[in-house]
Amino acid sequence: MEETHRKLIKVAIVGPESSGKTTLCKDLSEVLNAQWVPEFAREHLTTDPEYSQEDLDSMLYQQLLNEQKLTTHLLFCDGDPVSFKIWSRYKYGSVSPFIEEMVTKSKYNYYLPLRPALPYQEYPLRYTSTDIKRKELIHLFESELIRNKFNYSIV
Repeated sequence: MEETHRKLIKVAIVGPESSGKTTLCKDLSEVLNAQWVPEFAREHLTTDPEYSQEDLDSMLYQQLLNEQKLTTHLLFCDGDPVSFKIWSRYKYGSVSPFIEEMVTKSKYNYYLPLRPALPYQEYPLRYTSTDIKRKELIHLFESELIRNKFNYSIV
């Protein structure tokens, strides 16, 4: 009997802090019998909350490695290279060549940027507590997705 290989479909759930990305990843993976990749930066920063712009490269590298470890037909990703690019530009004013390269090599089939419609929930690692900052971030995400001609629908 021939073994059939299904194409991997990767969906990146992106957006500002406290917009429901993790919850949506979990829920979609459960309902659609898929897998999801947690946000590595959150895991990393929980144990070491101090970081520099250079640390973003290693966090993105680990995020991408975690994605590669999963073999499934449908994968929801809580973050991606675009998220790292937006965050680096927002927090530090610039983006590393590695992050830029990973954005151009992105292999996500679809993006779901989340509007900050949920009330902000305090969390020790969060940085953007005002609705104005969160709305500014969603516009940065949409601009980046348009610039790269990535398929997306704002949720």
